[in-house]
Amino acid sequence: MLLWLLSQTAYDYDDEKDIAKGIAAAGAKASDLFLTTKIPCASYSKAAADIKSNLADLGVGEVDLTLIHFPRCSGGQSVAETWRALEDAKAAGLTKAIGVSHFGASDFEALAKTQKEPPVLNQCQLSVGKHDDATIAYCRQHGIVYQSYSPLCGGANGSSCSMGGGSSVLEIAQVVDIAQAHKVSPAQVGLKWVAQQGFPIACASWKQDFMVEDLDLWSWGNLTAAEMATLAAVTHP
Repeated sequence: MLLWLLSQTAYDYDDEKDIAKGIAAAGAKASDLFLTTKIPCASYSKAAADIKSNLADLGVGEVDLTLIHFPRCSGGQSVAETWRALEDAKAAGLTKAIGVSHFGASDFEALAKTQKEPPVLNQCQLSVGKHDDATIAYCRQHGIVYQSYSPLCGGANGSSCSMGGGSSVLEIAQVVDIAQAHKVSPAQVGLKWVAQQGFPIACASWKQDFMVEDLDLWSWGNLTAAEMATLAAVTHP
């Protein structure tokens, strides 16, 4: 099943209160959405406090998914202790599921030494212009959902994908050619390549027409096997 991330928040984004206002303005119930938030690597007590801070700012008693934002930690911080706080938060009914972001195989192996339960999801960069096939393979082997963020590797203000050397999907020649063949936009082709592989997508847009376009991935059929292979070869020829 393809999952579109309906609301992405994080302690470090400082956007929970704005998200809460947006949900209220739309007349939606938080229970009707899939809410994901993130906390930074911290000590156990700080991580537990961050989890509660996120919930308070969102105005909810529970979210659907909470992630460790990065595996990088500094003095007095620990992925193991942060994960323990997430496990306890799940047991307490503060989050339905727990996962991670930006984790590689070595990060998972280190966490496995202390975890009581494994992460259900790893949110990482994944686009036609930039993808980590080794980590994708590891997650598939271990039953961890791999979720794509920056699926178009761009945006008005850039992104960690483009700034990290990835190519904007909208400007990749192969994407443009395939989009013209299907009479759709390059964005739709780039997103369809991700979705057709079964990866859930975290995608952001500030324009309603772009939102409508991005969601329209199923009215025009699938990319062919040859087209999927062509797009996969853009960064790994």
